[in-house]
Amino acid sequence: MNHKMVENELISIIVPIYNVEKYLQQCLDSILNQTYQNFECLLINDGSPDNSAEICREYVEKDSRFQYFVKENGGLSDARNYGIRQSKGSYLTFVDSDDWIDSSYLETLYELIIKHNADVSIACYGAYDEERATYLFYAYGDEYEKVYSGREVVEQLPKFEGGDLTFQTSWGILSKRELFDQIMFPVGRINEDIGTNYKLFMQAGKIAYIHKNLYIYRIRKTSISNSGFSEKMMRDDHDLRLERIAMLALKGYDISQYVQQHHFYLDYWHRIANEKGLENSIETKRLEELDFLLTGKIYEEK
Repeated sequence: MNHKMVENELISIIVPIYNVEKYLQQCLDSILNQTYQNFECLLINDGSPDNSAEICREYVEKDSRFQYFVKENGGLSDARNYGIRQSKGSYLTFVDSDDWIDSSYLETLYELIIKHNADVSIACYGAYDEERATYLFYAYGDEYEKVYSGREVVEQLPKFEGGDLTFQTSWGILSKRELFDQIMFPVGRINEDIGTNYKLFMQAGKIAYIHKNLYIYRIRKTSISNSGFSEKMMRDDHDLRLERIAMLALKGYDISQYVQQHHFYLDYWHRIANEKGLENSIETKRLEELDFLLTGKIYEEK
């Protein structure tokens, strides 16, 4: 790989931090060990009460590419938005502070953008299940590259989301900084990537994918994504999906796959709500109302 060719633009790495002192060093070491050297790493302390601040300061002191910011707790989306506003790079990528990246992560994704004249590049990932101490790798078989138009990805997103997390998370993606000039992550919402990625893809002319495990996602019980079922989780997921369908319909996209996917999630959330004893909650009744309007399905009173 021609290192001179791929090291001429600054990449901003945004790392939101909250209660991750146990994992933070592994994350930051993986960033420190990148083969692509021209980056800035923005460490966004989102009001974390643990020892994460001291760990951040250690990296700032030993490497000027690391910058440390402290803000009041506002959640993952708010921390990411703050990082975007502080970033100076031509490209952006997000790394969750309990995860880590392959040493070639930046170099490979940047080279992919240059090679295919793309606006966004995406890599596959591996997952580390902390409880079982096992790895799951989602890129298997031969390594390959594939280039999509932004419209192709948007209209096929429900299909991609049905496979794994590759196209539905904000990590594992490198994008031109300008794509975030007019969009932001939805503050205070769970499943925030559902409400953000499609807006990124809508703006992209080309999206390049590489079938290679470059990002390691840590599965742990106390993470936001595994913190258990709640009415808020059900409401946020439902609202963000509806908002996405409405926006794409207004812009003239084929939303048939999205409507089909939404039928699945209406049924899924309703089943989980019943299992949790929330069959008479306002949110469950709201799901039943929408399901009736979309499909004519009538739920029995309990």
